[in-house]
Amino acid sequence: MVVFITGATGFIGSHLAQRLYASGYKLRCLARHTSDVSKLRRINTSIVFADITDKNAVQNALKGVEIVYHNAATVGEWLSRQEAWSINIKGTRNLLDACLDAQVKRFVHVSSLAVLGMRNHFNTPPDAPRVMTGDIYTDTKIESERLVMDYYEKYKLPVVIVRPGFVFGEGDRRFLPRMLNLLKSDKFIFLGKGTNIMDLIYIDNLIDALVQAGIKQKAIGRVYNVTNKDKVTMRDFVYMICDILKIKRPYKSIPFPVAKVLASSLETYSRVLKKKEPPFLTKARVKVAGLNLDFDISRTIEELGYDSRISIREGLEKTLKTE
Repeated sequence: MVVFITGATGFIGSHLAQRLYASGYKLRCLARHTSDVSKLRRINTSIVFADITDKNAVQNALKGVEIVYHNAATVGEWLSRQEAWSINIKGTRNLLDACLDAQVKRFVHVSSLAVLGMRNHFNTPPDAPRVMTGDIYTDTKIESERLVMDYYEKYKLPVVIVRPGFVFGEGDRRFLPRMLNLLKSDKFIFLGKGTNIMDLIYIDNLIDALVQAGIKQKAIGRVYNVTNKDKVTMRDFVYMICDILKIKRPYKSIPFPVAKVLASSLETYSRVLKKKEPPFLTKARVKVAGLNLDFDISRTIEELGYDSRISIREGLEKTLKTE
């Protein structure tokens, strides 16, 4: 069985590729010419060097493919709207069209829980309305989800949407490293009390769900929220990290109104100077840091057999051993 993976050089995609290869699947992965493909070389996959916005190249790449995992997306808080639209929307459409031509048996779309809105969540189900927020990344993920479901409803393309929360684990270059740098330098400050639940998922647990989404017949046409079953607050998570690393627990905090004013000022300053990277504190980070992010994963458990087998504590211990 030939499996095609976009975003295979990224955090989630590389873990997925390794798992599928170990399970005996034949892999074909899409990568840009500038991507580091050393991990893919080690597992002897077929690599197609092309851009997802190149419709002809994508169509050629999918010949003979049976399952597609779409991980590729431009991510971040400091995105160009044009670039995000081109990759996250146009790229997804190109891939969906190619899937129709290739008559693939399954299209698994990796989305994000952010599409359910930048608001407090208390056991929010996967069928809750998507909420546009004005955030470029989130809004393009919403549009890409709509595209995926349109192809299911109009053309009967066998699709599945999987929405992870904050993914952490070995190889993460964004979420956990940023937090570790602040903690190790004694610069971490809680925004608010830190008592809000986080929508965390350890990478191996996410891969479990993705693998099942690619083979379970009942998954077709369905949307799945995916987080760890064990719920922890922001303060719990930070203290776990400190205890595992045997470093001092942070105690400082900033009230949210102060953090919002500071973030707004920093963003304005960075944009005036046309900086390519966002400041250490942004309005989006402040907002997310104060939200209760608790999502209903009962459908994922019942239909995909998901069991969140590695706890957040265990996942952190595995991850921090490699730091």
